[in-house]
Amino acid sequence: MPFLALNGIPVPVAEGRRRQVNIGTDSRAFSGAYRLGRRAVRQEWEFKTVPLSPDEALALRGLIAGDGHALAFDSDAFTSRGLNRMTAVGTTFQGARFGGGLNLAVGASAAWAMQLGERWTALHHVYSSAAGAWLQVINRSDGKRWTQETPSASAGGLSVVSGVLAVTGATDAVSFDDVVGLPFLVPDAWVAHLVAWHTGRAWSALPFLVASGGFAPAEVKVLGEVRDGEFVEFIHNGARIVGERLEFTLREV
Repeated sequence: MPFLALNGIPVPVAEGRRRQVNIGTDSRAFSGAYRLGRRAVRQEWEFKTVPLSPDEALALRGLIAGDGHALAFDSDAFTSRGLNRMTAVGTTFQGARFGGGLNLAVGASAAWAMQLGERWTALHHVYSSAAGAWLQVINRSDGKRWTQETPSASAGGLSVVSGVLAVTGATDAVSFDDVVGLPFLVPDAWVAHLVAWHTGRAWSALPFLVASGGFAPAEVKVLGEVRDGEFVEFIHNGARIVGERLEFTLREV
């Protein structure tokens, strides 16, 4: 078990500290007696990573900040950030991979203007009637694709053009669930962790994340914030490069 993982992705931590945040104001009565006004307690954690390569640092910044959109289709076709479809195409249904899903007619497309940029990663589940099962698919802006963690030529009906993410119904694949658009390119080393997490459970409702690992006794729903970055020179894959050490905060929701 890693010391810290966000949505199943291990975060290489060098040091950190925990802070308890009391909700409410304590005070003293006129008599001098102490009055406890605490109504709830939340935790905050501050971490510093080990030196990271530029690509790792960029991806980790996006992950910690909860950048991107997640589509659960549990009751509607809005993303976790409130973004609706560009056109009202497709119908939601229950009984998909993780609750609700989206059905499309063959050749029909539903699209969301997520503004993913030039470097992006997309995750989704598509039901293959040929395989008789839900398949987990990962697409990246560099053209790499994986289906059930295996390199694949198929995009699983998903495409991204000018930052707009779309899913399109095909003859044997018209049902989609848990579509996630991330505006950063995940490293190859993350793929196995992405598949393990996304196969077993739905992605978190971004910007919220699920933090797990040895730093806490149980999973915690958090909001992340990257504060500072420290440039450092170190050896990476046998070459000396200038990388970055990130400082970030996770706040219990």
